[in-house]
Amino acid sequence: MVSTGTHSDGVPVVAYRVARASGEVLAARQDDLDFYAASTVKLAVLVAAARALDAGTASLDETCVATRTFTSQVPGAGEYTIEPDDVDEGLPADGTPMPLGDVVDRMVTVSSNEATNMVAERVGIPAVNQVLADAGATRSTFGRKYSDLAAEKAGASHRTTAADLCRLMSALVTGELASPERTAWMCELLGRQTDRQLTAAVPGRGEPGAVPFGSKSGWVDGIRHDVAFVGEPGPDALVIAVCTRGYDEQAAEETLKALGALAVALA
Repeated sequence: MVSTGTHSDGVPVVAYRVARASGEVLAARQDDLDFYAASTVKLAVLVAAARALDAGTASLDETCVATRTFTSQVPGAGEYTIEPDDVDEGLPADGTPMPLGDVVDRMVTVSSNEATNMVAERVGIPAVNQVLADAGATRSTFGRKYSDLAAEKAGASHRTTAADLCRLMSALVTGELASPERTAWMCELLGRQTDRQLTAAVPGRGEPGAVPFGSKSGWVDGIRHDVAFVGEPGPDALVIAVCTRGYDEQAAEETLKALGALAVALA
């Protein structure tokens, strides 16, 4: 979802990594540069949920309660509500029961911040950061729930690099982070993300030349990222991660789409 805050210093920057999921790096530019991660780290929340499903400590049909109000992780800061510009209008009214599977679906397909917070509360922030560590995304962190401004003010943030996003997606699609069943489930969800940037030129299902693909984008004012896989999930899949800051929305999206199309054409 879009944030009303800004995480850009105004200097235009593009960083990327293009690789095979096996780890072979095909192209890179400033891929270890630190960025505010926006919603790209929801990919790690998804994996944490998959691991809970694998462990039997969660189920897709268990009941969650829709909410837009959460408790800050800062002691004494109390409750907060998702910022108005970030509200997911597709969620049911607060207090409405909904299956965990539907919550995860909205977290991925429309990047719902409320849904992400609900899943993060269910699995725990430490479990999300363990996913990042296990994927080798050592410079990334999931620091707080979304819209927790007290935590943000205290220094809790979401950070990543293009290299880390590439490592995380690669570990996901090669099945290193969850069971085959849950890996397939995650890839299917990522294939239905509505905000297609890096995969914009990839034919969709039913179109000539269609191949499997999936992605998780992220954006706030001055920040626009995406990480994607193209091809059958496994070590030969193409993985692309692009991070930008300092561009207006149109320029950032043109950059992402152009780099995605180029990577796919040359791979």
